[in-house]
Amino acid sequence: MQQWKLLSSFEIRRFVRDKLTQYADAIDGDQPFWQAKYYAFNLYSEEKVREKLIYMHENPVRAGLVRKACDWPFSSARWYEQRRSVGVPIQWIG
Repeated sequence: MQQWKLLSSFEIRRFVRDKLTQYADAIDGDQPFWQAKYYAFNLYSEEKVREKLIYMHENPVRAGLVRKACDWPFSSARWYEQRRSVGVPIQWIG
């Protein structure tokens, strides 16, 4: 996981710097990209999957980046809330 976090953070930072310049200007590039630790969380029920999905969708709202989760361009919230395409196919597994 540590190696994946290292490589992915490098690539994501480069993408943000090169392609999302307005966003890059609004964030502190010296802050860590990933949290220092992680833990596995088993999604043992459909209810728990929905809970975590909503939590993830609300992250940009809590950060003050958008007013509604479906306004965040990199979120699947648009598909789940409005059934609008987000550029990749999404299918609920349940």
